[in-house]
Amino acid sequence: MKRSLALTSLLLSAGLISTSAQSAEEVNADRATGLNEIGLISVNDISGTPQEIEKVIAYKADEQGAAYYRIIQMHENHRPDNWRVQAIIYS
Repeated sequence: MKRSLALTSLLLSAGLISTSAQSAEEVNADRATGLNEIGLISVNDISGTPQEIEKVIAYKADEQGAAYYRIIQMHENHRPDNWRVQAIIYS
């Protein structure tokens, strides 16, 4: 799993894959009310900027068939630009 996320992050950074075709959209807590929660995405030890990490979460949400996602935790680990992230995904 960690290797897959690192590869996804690397490919996004290099521009070899794009998230522009994704259908998963970020929502805030107010907009998530009434949506059907279908799972949780949890990633650890993923490197990049916060914007790159959000793209990876959006890509992962889309892979799992989610229409929406909401990042509920995003913490920088002990090393700079290394993150732990959790997001709820919705249909």
